[in-house]
Amino acid sequence: MKHIIITTLLLLVAACSMASAQETYEMKYKGSVRTYCMYIPQSAKADAPLIVYTHGYGAKKSWRENLNAAAERHGFAVCYPMGSPDVKGKLGWFVAYPSQSNMDRHEEKFLAALLKEVCKRFNLSRENVFLTGMSNGGDLCYQIIYTKPDLFKAYASVAGLTFEYAYKNKLTKPVSLLEIHGNNDHTSMWTGDHENTGGWGPYIPVPLAVAAIAANNRCTTMSSESIPSLSDPARKITITTYDGSPSGKEVVLYEVDGGTHCWHDKDIDTGEIILRFFESTLSN
Repeated sequence: MKHIIITTLLLLVAACSMASAQETYEMKYKGSVRTYCMYIPQSAKADAPLIVYTHGYGAKKSWRENLNAAAERHGFAVCYPMGSPDVKGKLGWFVAYPSQSNMDRHEEKFLAALLKEVCKRFNLSRENVFLTGMSNGGDLCYQIIYTKPDLFKAYASVAGLTFEYAYKNKLTKPVSLLEIHGNNDHTSMWTGDHENTGGWGPYIPVPLAVAAIAANNRCTTMSSESIPSLSDPARKITITTYDGSPSGKEVVLYEVDGGTHCWHDKDIDTGEIILRFFESTLSN
């Protein structure tokens, strides 16, 4: 009987821990109330690094267990803010989709306010902060790179895009960037969409978007290697690394052969790859 009671208590504690990990917090911003969730692993210490994850359009999946598991192993906290509604009522991040004409164009200002709030509230590092996101959230990574590149120490996009209007602007500072993208993605197309057939707005090919950032970094070397997919060894993931920048900022592109519009965790350990990339840029 005693054994059963102890087991039950342990299960209750585990359940409470999981619930508290997804607790929603409120933050006042520009006369409105914005919300975010926090994942703070037991391995996180005071002044721990912080990752901000920006969800995809419509916020269908704003909580990433794969990312949290990697954050637990590496001692990073993860913040999951919710975007703003567009004219269709769908939550997202302003990157100039046609439906986003009603939204605040300065997401970098919101993210700066979010970092100030979260780092102070949870005693996290303000220097070691990172941005990752998928789809619309990945688009935002590029948006911030073009508008406020020094807001985060490094960026990791999954299925993200650089829109032509942003690409025509000048990159101002070198940045560390990781992009993970499927070459069979029909939503965020690998080859770009100059004719705007998808209706998101014209955007450039993914390899060009990544190479533009590597060029701005003044990278002097480019190397490539292939690894097998976790689910199908016959399918390959090609990793292209741009290095040798005077700033030390590295740019890495994972091309998932046959990969669609997803997190790609069936082919690679996406969360672990992102955490290792961020960890490599940490300040001592």
